[in-house]
Amino acid sequence: MEFLIDIAQYLFMLTGMVCILVSITQYSRRTSDISGAVMLFVKRIEMSVNEYKWYRIGISLLILGVAIRIIKLTLWG
Repeated sequence: MEFLIDIAQYLFMLTGMVCILVSITQYSRRTSDISGAVMLFVKRIEMSVNEYKWYRIGISLLILGVAIRIIKLTLWG
């Protein structure tokens, strides 16, 4: 059981990071602004609907992965 939870945790976190990287890549290609990718985490930047969708999915999956990690550590130490 713990093994499946570990796999799910890492899968959600890895998928979340990939989605965020897809969003940053799309933004960089559209605007040709590499430094804007860094600003994504500091302040708001103008993102298209598709870029924002990938970004929100990535953040949601990362949060889900962290929640699974907290639950696992709470129940199984």
